[in-house]
Amino acid sequence: MSGLIEHAGQSSQGVAGAGAGQLQALGAEVVNLLHEQAFTFGEGLSEAEICRAFSDILLSHWELCCIITFLRGDDGRLQQSAAYTHPHLDEEKARLIGQLVSGEVEATGAECYLWADDARAAEADAVTRKLLGFFEQTNLRAAVGVPIYAHGRMTGVLVVLSAFPDILRAALKGIRFVGPAIIIAIGNARRAAAMVGQRRQIESLFEELRQRSAALEEANLELHRVSRYRSLFLQRMSHELRTPLTSILGFTEILLDHERLTDTQQHFCEKIQGSGFQLQTSLDQLVDLSRLEAGQTELFLHEFSLRETLRETCAAVARLAQKQDVKLECNTAPELVPIVSDEGKLRQVLYNFFAHAIGRTPAGGTVKICAAPAEENRFRIEISDEGQPLQDPAHLFDPAVDVDAPNECGTNMNELGLVIANRLLGVLGGSVSLHEIEPAGLAVRLNLPARPRDESNGE
Repeated sequence: MSGLIEHAGQSSQGVAGAGAGQLQALGAEVVNLLHEQAFTFGEGLSEAEICRAFSDILLSHWELCCIITFLRGDDGRLQQSAAYTHPHLDEEKARLIGQLVSGEVEATGAECYLWADDARAAEADAVTRKLLGFFEQTNLRAAVGVPIYAHGRMTGVLVVLSAFPDILRAALKGIRFVGPAIIIAIGNARRAAAMVGQRRQIESLFEELRQRSAALEEANLELHRVSRYRSLFLQRMSHELRTPLTSILGFTEILLDHERLTDTQQHFCEKIQGSGFQLQTSLDQLVDLSRLEAGQTELFLHEFSLRETLRETCAAVARLAQKQDVKLECNTAPELVPIVSDEGKLRQVLYNFFAHAIGRTPAGGTVKICAAPAEENRFRIEISDEGQPLQDPAHLFDPAVDVDAPNECGTNMNELGLVIANRLLGVLGGSVSLHEIEPAGLAVRLNLPARPRDESNGE
């Protein structure tokens, strides 16, 4: 751009500087402002407030008509951050002049000046003539644009307009001095704002954590309360139901063993006895599950024959297998030695898994049971059936709850027994894995320790 606009290095008509005393006073005010900003706690100044504060410093030394600060935004473009405009000055036209001057500084990377008292009006180009036109409309006579650099990159432009060219020439050194200080102050403000934002975020997260902790503690207390009431309910229900149930089963047994009954009476008594035994099993399962969830299960360890336990458990489920026309095959490895465990709980585990396999197997099918030693002083029991593939094996041991349709989707007592068996298996130190059999069937593999850990290690 040619004409009346001059850049740093060009001759400038009578460019003068501020005196040493004035610059010293200006420097003291700038340092005070930076110190106040850096060491003031709480909410700091905004970028616009900082630019206005530095403008006030310049105005306290020189009578200037307009001071506009342009800063580079996140989009990389120079944007007006703050502006001071004399009340008698047309603010819109002053802003347009500031944009033209800052654009010239950004294009050249150097300072630029426009003096209306320059005699070289004939050399003015279109942009310069436009600026001079604004000067005539606003009574302005001079404009200065000073680039502000940081790390070798232009980060802003300070534009100053005045109706008195000589005053603006005198203020030029002060304008140059204030420019970098603005960038330092704005950088401090941005870091302070970021720290304030981080602190507020931490405080918000802490408050959220406190609220969630309180809610979790309250829910935990409620869970303990509900668990205690449920245990009390199950204990009372078990006691209240067992007493009449014992009477029912006792009198039924007397009728079946000592009375002459007709075939119909015999059939009805057997139905009553079967239903009573089923109800008794259900009560036992509910109480067992309650104790397991409450952590009240104790182990009673002794040495016993695993082969004999398997045989007796197969005999216990033989009636169920016969009723469903399912054949049982139990094979034990010759090298299977006696084990040390809780025999009662192991029997309960085996009974429930055997019953589950029998229930899955169609009529005429076979349930195979194999037991053999495993590595690391353990043993393995595999129970194979011929049932259909499981839809969701991962949730086989999760009790389903559906209060809207309990008969269709809820957990029945056979499934509840499987849940209890799985948890008892964990108490015994064992694990279970499921394996699909082609074309149909499921293999359940139980892996248990042959002896307690301290005994197996010889401690």
